[in-house]
Amino acid sequence: MKREVGLLCVALCCALAPVALAQNYPSKPIKILSSGGAGGPNDTQTRGLAQYLSERIGQPVLTENRAGAGGIVAGEACVKSPPDGYTLCTFGSGAISWTPVLTTMPYDPIKDLTGVFHMGFVDSIINAHPSVPANSLGELIALAKEKPGYVTWASFGLTTSGYFYVQWLKKYKGVDILIIPYKSAFQSQQAVVAGEAMINSYTAGQTIPMVKTGKVKALAISSDGRIPELPHLQTDEEAGFDLPLIRSWFGMLAPAALPNAIAVRLNTEMNRITKDPKFDDLYVKRLGFRSANMDVDQFNVYLRKSRADFEVFAKEMGLQKK
Repeated sequence: MKREVGLLCVALCCALAPVALAQNYPSKPIKILSSGGAGGPNDTQTRGLAQYLSERIGQPVLTENRAGAGGIVAGEACVKSPPDGYTLCTFGSGAISWTPVLTTMPYDPIKDLTGVFHMGFVDSIINAHPSVPANSLGELIALAKEKPGYVTWASFGLTTSGYFYVQWLKKYKGVDILIIPYKSAFQSQQAVVAGEAMINSYTAGQTIPMVKTGKVKALAISSDGRIPELPHLQTDEEAGFDLPLIRSWFGMLAPAALPNAIAVRLNTEMNRITKDPKFDDLYVKRLGFRSANMDVDQFNVYLRKSRADFEVFAKEMGLQKK
């Protein structure tokens, strides 16, 4: 009888441990590992979330860049961290949904990480250096067909929406476009501004000011619809390019064994932050994000669906795992 009571107490303590941990959380600084390069949309919103979250929870929230290898550098560090809510990590959709389909990885993001907060979907603008003799996506394709290998496209990875966009154009439009690799999204866009490359696909929020100041010109937008800031800019579908919309998004994840109560606490706080008008202006609209407003369960369902959808796309495109 005493043994049974003892076992019952142990079981009860184990069951209550995650709840107690969540109630005391956070009791020390939190670190967020950003897989994006400095100055990019992932890094920018991560730092904004860190600042606002720190004010809400009363603990420092620090951001540390761990860019490299398409998110694998940050992912490995995150997977190996204690699942206690004090190490979080932010990724783009490629690191979670696309890279695992195309690259052999030391971990599986879906199994070894858990979704905490969907930071938002991202519209992308196909933009060009002002000197490029094309003012629309149709004219760009005509130029690429007229001069094979002449058009250069700045890319920041083999598992990014921009890269897939080019590969789709090459396969289904029969064009020869030269891809120039850069280390980050920010660097790829600066290359277009400087005239080192002709074309890039970059987040709408950060491209719009460049369009308005004449640094680049917009050819089309990859989005569900037109945007009010550039109402005359066609979506790629309107321009006659019915490619599958490989939707870019950013999200915050944590080691898979993170107690659900902590994930819910963080998710609740950050969904409230994104509804703050000042945050919305600075870190959502300005960056071209569209808030997803997902809770923890919805985000994790979406993570699995996003991976499955890309597996279908990769098969149709003949993309092989390396």
